[in-house]
Amino acid sequence: MKILYVGHTYTVRANQAKIAALAQCPGAQITLVTPQGWRGPLYANKADVFDSIAAPNVVHRIIPAAFIGKESAYLYSSSIISLIRRLQPDIVHVEQGAYALSYAEILWASGKFSPQSRALFFTWWNLPYVLRGIKKMSESYNLAHSACAIAGNSAARDVLHAHGFARPIHVLPQLGIDLSAYTSIPRPPRANNRFTIGYAGRIDKEKGVLNLVRAVNQMQGKANAALYFVGAGDVLEDSKRLALEHSIPLLHHPAVRNETLPEHLAKMDVLVLPSRSTPQWVEQFGHILLEAMAAGVPVIGSSSGEIPNVIGDAGMVFEEGNTVQLAVLLDRLSSNVNERIVFAEKGRTRVAEHFTHDKIAEAQWRIYEWMLREGMPVGTLKHTQAA
Repeated sequence: MKILYVGHTYTVRANQAKIAALAQCPGAQITLVTPQGWRGPLYANKADVFDSIAAPNVVHRIIPAAFIGKESAYLYSSSIISLIRRLQPDIVHVEQGAYALSYAEILWASGKFSPQSRALFFTWWNLPYVLRGIKKMSESYNLAHSACAIAGNSAARDVLHAHGFARPIHVLPQLGIDLSAYTSIPRPPRANNRFTIGYAGRIDKEKGVLNLVRAVNQMQGKANAALYFVGAGDVLEDSKRLALEHSIPLLHHPAVRNETLPEHLAKMDVLVLPSRSTPQWVEQFGHILLEAMAAGVPVIGSSSGEIPNVIGDAGMVFEEGNTVQLAVLLDRLSSNVNERIVFAEKGRTRVAEHFTHDKIAEAQWRIYEWMLREGMPVGTLKHTQAA
């Protein structure tokens, strides 16, 4: 099976592990296409080159693109058209959203030069939206030419339904976890035996980090608690000031790339993702929860968006914005080492059963097999409207 796999996510070496896992499927021949780099947190201006030793049946093509950093607006050079004409892929998989111009560009080229290809896209977007102009035209074209879709969460599936897409939509996270990268990291001793409450990611208001500081201040065991933040964002300094005001030790480390994250997770006794929904944003998944669970760190998450579905029974969930409830859960874990051990084991098991790169790759491969059996080719769909 010849697969054309396109997405800026794979400019990062750690994320390419999922492509390597997909390459283990029998008969897979993958051409991975990324732009020359990406602008955004944890991305570099220069793309990491795929390690062909990990999967010799993967060819990584770095194709120049304009407007990198703008997920729905960037476009590849004409080299993508030449590649599609030459490759004649069975499956075209683009991870750039329902109305991405790059997806429309690739669909057009596939319809003209590889009409037997079957195409699908991935989307995280989990809030209602209204499009106008070129974005609306692009979405209409993309939905009409897609055999199916993958949504990163159940709300994103519902949004696609609301926009008239009635072909199959599979709910599946974009990335999995390499458990082997998280299992051999030593846990350093805690200073003064403090209970270390961790957070990693964007330190922004909607991530609820200020509420996390407030919750720690409301703990009965506050005197034995400390915060450890990894990341960067608009409310970092506010978080530091609030922690200082409440006499809470807060250690901060700048944002790190995936490959060095495990050593920071090992410094935490619990990881909290206290996201707050806003009219413009709801937590789409919470991949840091998987990374913490893989590292054997108990997790607590808010009820925002997909977080409860990610945690399942492997951690604890509190009502978003409810600092009193979060404080109670933190006290509970702080005083109960055995419960922390139970949640650590449950977390590792949940990741192993549902969220490894291998599990994600197996699920995607089943989707590809269905597409070849029953999915409509791009050439057939080009004269139809979205169902």
